[in-house]
Amino acid sequence: MYKGHKIGISIPAYNEEKLIWKTLEEIPEYIDKIYVCDDCSKDRTSEIVKEFMKKDQRVDLIKHEINTGVGGAIVDGWKKGLLDKMDILAVMAGDNQMDPKYLPDLIDPIIDGKADYTKGNRLNGSDYVLNMPKFRHFGNVILSYLTKISSGYWHIKDPQNGYTAISANVLNVIDLDSIYPWYGYLNDLLARLNVHDFRVMDVAIPAKYGEEKSKIKYSKYIFRVSLLLLNNYIWRVKTKHLKL
Repeated sequence: MYKGHKIGISIPAYNEEKLIWKTLEEIPEYIDKIYVCDDCSKDRTSEIVKEFMKKDQRVDLIKHEINTGVGGAIVDGWKKGLLDKMDILAVMAGDNQMDPKYLPDLIDPIIDGKADYTKGNRLNGSDYVLNMPKFRHFGNVILSYLTKISSGYWHIKDPQNGYTAISANVLNVIDLDSIYPWYGYLNDLLARLNVHDFRVMDVAIPAKYGEEKSKIKYSKYIFRVSLLLLNNYIWRVKTKHLKL
């Protein structure tokens, strides 16, 4: 428990046998539950998680028989957290890319009543931008701008940052089954949060460089997410402003 609140973490994992153990062993003791969703991995991810569960009873393994996408895996972790009466649910990748020492920076604004949803922002750090491939940086800038238009949250940056925390009260309001299940779920979620006037806060968190390798094919990803953002914009305006 953290400051009187039950905290859970949803960890999507697809073929993460190399780094999932390291990810789990670094999670702080104040976290109450850890939901690892193995999204139909083809390697030993589940076996390694099961072995880790022998030493840490906080871990709960969810195993998909069909690959649903990273968004689908995260949502299943959220659903389990709601059943377990968690107050706040954070998201961390299974590839040890997110430094757990920054969890309080994401959780505290929610506990203090300043935000309903917090997300990391790596773009304030020059090292992150300098180390990012030019095409990827260009794509991130474009998607950032399009996400601002689509979601209505003009203050946000780095919308592709998956290091987040969200109040259980929010998860009980939005339709979890309607969230886009693949890469792009972050952009989709923002539009849904805006329709309900939830408060979103960026939290400056430096990038953590390690052994992880991105599974995103950016040429296809940028095109697909751009279409998703257009549809989200139309849906948000119709739902929130036109009341259709």
